[in-house]
Amino acid sequence: MAGRSDTRKDILELAANLMMERGYNGFSYKDIAGPLGIKNAAIHYYFPAKEDLGVALIDEFRESLRSRTINFMVQGGDPDAQLEGYIQFVKVSLQSHFVCPAGILGVDFYTLPSQMKKHAHLFVEEIITWLTRILDLGREEGVYEFSGSSRAKALAIKGCLQGAAQLSRISGVEVLDEVADQLRRDLRWV
Repeated sequence: MAGRSDTRKDILELAANLMMERGYNGFSYKDIAGPLGIKNAAIHYYFPAKEDLGVALIDEFRESLRSRTINFMVQGGDPDAQLEGYIQFVKVSLQSHFVCPAGILGVDFYTLPSQMKKHAHLFVEEIITWLTRILDLGREEGVYEFSGSSRAKALAIKGCLQGAAQLSRISGVEVLDEVADQLRRDLRWV
């Protein structure tokens, strides 16, 4: 039984890396089977269709986000540390030649199967909810100053970082650093 769960975990891990590097449409079961030394049928055992694999990947991303942010969401905390942690996550992903899952899902969105679209929407909403909470708390504590709603600012931050990550693939990580510095100034965080 342990072998089966390890195989499923290995499939998900490699598929996540392939998706963040190439996009959902940029890999097949063959790209997973070869490096893992398994047959396509083994992948179909766990994920009968690629859509099933895609939904499982998004759910893994959602669970990772929840596990990393649950204490903050429940108890509050340092909004600067949370926002800086998010910026560093984007930077580390970029240095690994990955684009954040929401960015990849956004690029592929119109070609995704319907269940993946639903799960992608939920994932992005969870990110926006978390960023909104960070901004609300930062505003309440007098750490951040900005006009407009916290949700609108969260959308702007997500859009800026996602776009900067994609531009950085072409122009270098300095683009992300410049955008992050500007976001800090916009929040009067520096």
